[in-house]
Amino acid sequence: MTDVQGLLSLFEACHLRHHGDNILGDALNFTTTHLESIDKTNVNPNLVKQVSHALYQLIHKGMPRIEARRYIPLYQEEPSHNKVLLSLAKLDFNLMQEPHWKELSKLTRWWKDLDVERKFPFARKRLVEAYFWALGVYFEPEYQVAREILTKGMCILSIIEGIHFVYGTLEELELFTKAIERWDFDAKDGFPEYMQACSKIILDLYDEIGYEVIRQG
Repeated sequence: MTDVQGLLSLFEACHLRHHGDNILGDALNFTTTHLESIDKTNVNPNLVKQVSHALYQLIHKGMPRIEARRYIPLYQEEPSHNKVLLSLAKLDFNLMQEPHWKELSKLTRWWKDLDVERKFPFARKRLVEAYFWALGVYFEPEYQVAREILTKGMCILSIIEGIHFVYGTLEELELFTKAIERWDFDAKDGFPEYMQACSKIILDLYDEIGYEVIRQG
């Protein structure tokens, strides 16, 4: 099989088939078999890398920014690459790094201000992981607020997870769960100190979301 690029394109397309599409199902088996058995010594090294990556993880299932970062150096090595397009791709990727770093720094300060290590020593520190997840959903510059809120929400969930699975007693957890389900924190004064702190963080985020919704219309 000489048209490896065509095989790769068909392989990716086959994964977008609808249920019961037997023709593309057979095509998927065909392309998978041949891509796994290509003679790597007779194929462009860049194309070999793309095939290996596609067999491991489909391009359209990857995070767009990560896939772009992976593909840029491969495209650069193509003799027929468009220099203007390549320069714009690099510029776009690099320009977005600065606002992302600033957002992560801002979120790090927020996390430190919560005094998590003292108030919630059982909580897992997943801020960077949460922000990376948020980037997978909203990487465009106009979605800064969405990234920050999503990251904060996931971090708060990690605290709540620690309360439920590591730290809280059954009686405390029943009161806390009922308060969250009813969105009724009037009785939070009866909570232990760490639950009161968590309740405040939840309400503060809720207020922040409401403010941003009103501010942005």
